[in-house]
Amino acid sequence: MIEWLKEWQFWAAVASLIGGIFAVRKYVNSKKQQEFENYHKLIERMNRSLKSDETISLQVQQAAIFELRYYPRYKKLSIRLLDKWNKTELAEDASDTLKYLKKKYWYIR
Repeated sequence: MIEWLKEWQFWAAVASLIGGIFAVRKYVNSKKQQEFENYHKLIERMNRSLKSDETISLQVQQAAIFELRYYPRYKKLSIRLLDKWNKTELAEDASDTLKYLKKKYWYIR
């Protein structure tokens, strides 16, 4: 009876460990998906006034440009987009964020 109990505890621990691994994996994937959606919302805010007749306040665009600093995973795309924004009225904000990304995340290619 004791041997069976020890074996049962082992398999219960293994099952708990496997369940924990799947839970962590699901959490990480959901965080990545949320980051993806948030990044694309920022890009949409930056470009909304360029694509349609809708006007968006300059402050919202400035804030969106600033927030790009917190998405190192998308550094390469952000740099390309900010290079294009350097030729608009938001050039100073775009330039500041561009410098920040290149300095802070120099190790990301």
